[in-house]
Amino acid sequence: MQSGRKRLILLAAVVTVGFVIILARAFYLAFGRGDGQDGAQGEILRGPIVDRRGFTLALTEEASAIGIAPGEVSDAEFVAETLARRLQMSPEEILQRIYVNKERSFFLLKRQVDDLAADQIVELHLPGVHRQREHRRVYPGGSLASNLLGFVGRDQEAALAGIERDYNLTLTAAARSGDTRAPTLRLTIDALVQHRLEIELAEAFERSGAKRAAGLIMNVQTGEILAMASMPNFDPNEYYKSNAYQRGNWNIRLNYEPGSTVKALMAGILLSERAVRPEERFFCPGEIKFYNSVVRCRAGGRMIAHGNLTLREIIQHSCNVGIIKAMQRIRPERLYRYLTQLDLGVKTGILPSGSGETSGYFPDYANWTPSTSYYMPIGQGFSVTPIQLLRAMSSLANGGRLVQPRLLSSISAPDGSMVERSEPESTSAPFSAEVGRAVIDMMRGVVRNGTGRAAAVPGLDVAGKTGTGEKSSSQGYLDTYVASFIGFFPANAPRFGALILFDEPRGQDSGGSLAAPVFARVIAQSREALEQADRVYSPGSLRPLPAHPPRINPDILYDLRGLSARDALNIISSYYRIPVEVHGSGYVYGQSPAPGVRIRGIQKIVLYLQELH
Repeated sequence: MQSGRKRLILLAAVVTVGFVIILARAFYLAFGRGDGQDGAQGEILRGPIVDRRGFTLALTEEASAIGIAPGEVSDAEFVAETLARRLQMSPEEILQRIYVNKERSFFLLKRQVDDLAADQIVELHLPGVHRQREHRRVYPGGSLASNLLGFVGRDQEAALAGIERDYNLTLTAAARSGDTRAPTLRLTIDALVQHRLEIELAEAFERSGAKRAAGLIMNVQTGEILAMASMPNFDPNEYYKSNAYQRGNWNIRLNYEPGSTVKALMAGILLSERAVRPEERFFCPGEIKFYNSVVRCRAGGRMIAHGNLTLREIIQHSCNVGIIKAMQRIRPERLYRYLTQLDLGVKTGILPSGSGETSGYFPDYANWTPSTSYYMPIGQGFSVTPIQLLRAMSSLANGGRLVQPRLLSSISAPDGSMVERSEPESTSAPFSAEVGRAVIDMMRGVVRNGTGRAAAVPGLDVAGKTGTGEKSSSQGYLDTYVASFIGFFPANAPRFGALILFDEPRGQDSGGSLAAPVFARVIAQSREALEQADRVYSPGSLRPLPAHPPRINPDILYDLRGLSARDALNIISSYYRIPVEVHGSGYVYGQSPAPGVRIRGIQKIVLYLQELH
């Protein structure tokens, strides 16, 4: 009797425990997954990113994950057919997932599902189909500022690139004790100006066939970046469709020889040293020879003899021979001092460490050769990033200050109170305000009557300088070019500076014919917004911009010369998936097979790299 009673008590306990487990599971299915309750208690909602006017560039919104409990599915084919059109998946894919996971009690079929679609699925009451609440990161502007913003993975803490990653701790931590939402990150970017810059930059990028393009607009007095665009680009809402190359922020990553744009800096050095007289002329026969080298003045593929030119005319016509001759009056150690005082070869620190900003290359004085001071006046023998060059040349426009470029405007708590505000910073540059005004006046002539006439904006006085710099490696120049234009406006008292750049455009495109017109169109269409840059208002909704991926034919080997090792390997892994052999480090100066060869039959790609010198 005693043993029988013990068995009955044990049986009753087992039944009771089982019943409790069944009830708990039913409760979990009904309320934990079925009604959309968020399972992450105390989670901090990722903070939004907005532009200077309050336009939302990135936000976190509620979304859903659709999961399946295979053991509860009574008709797998019906479930697959019903879910397919609502989840934008194929019935075959859903059936396969159910079959592969049939031994599991539960699996997630699709995450980051729009809540409207999830609501419709829940209302169908499909056996075995459940919903979980989660969040997703949304970028309302599509590809707008994508290379700057970066993106977040499916888990909101997994910031994988750009500002999202650089400020991840700020965007995921409570601003104050007790907050359940993270702070708002306000950028200096103006969405209206950014939108226009990307439209114009993308059109010219596609038309020119360039490898890359970059555009920057900065307040030269405060260092605030009002627009920063790169091509190719991507849609961060569908980041998984892109590769590392098209996500690159070339304004802080691209190292290039600046070419003729730096002739304006050389003019500043000459005036600062009082090395030339205003009326003095330098003769240009079309070429100059030095140390077994020859530099020529060219236009449209042919040599141009400019004749006798003043310094103003040298800048206006971008005369290589004239600026080299004039700069021979500056001792090499003085030239080195001026250019290093402009922080060439030094990261700007515009974003936190780890952002991917590169420092360019500026040789130590001990490594200069006799020809260095001949090449530097025409922007060769050293490399810069776009943001570096704009900062250096802005010192001519702002009275002689080297401003700190800024992208972060402020950080504010969910209730709107200020947590942190960014303030302008600057150091002294080597140019006086008087010298800067004189050089800017010379640059006016470039736009009025010189190589930058296509940059003219009706009703606005613009000063600028064109550049068509030949790309190089330690093995020599590659017969490929970077076409650029840098401009400041209004010229009589500059507030803004802009740099437009195209890396390796096809054909005869130059800084004056390709980059300068883009500058003119962007500034003409953004002028009102720029003049009211401090006005705080929401621009409403902007048309989402499409992505512009690289134009790479997977059947033809791309020209990888001039790319960094990382960028070249990204392209090969993304488009060709062929074994690679790498010799050296730095930048690609040669490749085997040669560019343009059909991929079929290629067993291995060999890259030859060296650091820029």
